[in-house]
Amino acid sequence: MSRDTTRPLPFVGAARRVFDLALEGMIWSRRSLLMAVLLGLPMAFALLYRVVVASKGASGTSPDDLYGHIVALYAIRNIVPLAALFYATALVADEVEGKTLTYLLTRPIPRASILAGKFAAYLATTISLVLPATVVTFFVLATAPGSEGVAAHVGDLLRDLGVLTLALLSYGAIFTLFGVLLRRPVIPGLLFLFVWELTANLPGYMPRFTLTAYLRSLVRHRVADDSFLGLPVEILPAPLCLLVLGLSTVSFLAAALWIFSTREYVLES
Repeated sequence: MSRDTTRPLPFVGAARRVFDLALEGMIWSRRSLLMAVLLGLPMAFALLYRVVVASKGASGTSPDDLYGHIVALYAIRNIVPLAALFYATALVADEVEGKTLTYLLTRPIPRASILAGKFAAYLATTISLVLPATVVTFFVLATAPGSEGVAAHVGDLLRDLGVLTLALLSYGAIFTLFGVLLRRPVIPGLLFLFVWELTANLPGYMPRFTLTAYLRSLVRHRVADDSFLGLPVEILPAPLCLLVLGLSTVSFLAAALWIFSTREYVLES
């Protein structure tokens, strides 16, 4: 018995179909190639570090410190938010630019399932790029002085992978909202990352209004520039960080789903 094509697909089934369609396009895209290059830089630098240490026998920076800077400064503060910005803002914008949004909106599927499926594809793509690169970097650096001490740091690695996933979720949710609300969301997104989020380094209560402050507090690594004029930054309690990041992700994503479901899109000819 054939399915009635005039009836909308269930939410989960429709989201899965959109996910399958969107995932292939995201993985084989110029964005993914660029992110693979940017995420490959720490691995290449870690290998170079190993070569320098092996040839000279000493280095001014320990492998643990170098790995901590890569995770806390390069990944969580810069590359992961940028990945979220360039992928998540494009979830709707790419369809509008390619004039394919009408095709999706006229199909018998719930509107919210379109955005949910594309957001899931964004998560799958970015997680498959970010986490393996972090694992490789960790093992390259952790085994520099020998393999004996690797087990002692595996817990930190697992914690870092969890924080990176949280960063992709939270930044992805807010930039998905940017992409639904704004016609050209990339510039406002860059201003958010490199102006507003920098207030996380200020003293006082302002850092609590940034995602950076909560993500930074969840990792054990501390970098030298996590301060303003030499003043130490506040390390927030882990339960509070998890609560705020979770509520922020749900709130931003729910708002994006609701707006996308109710908004009328008029495509330029």
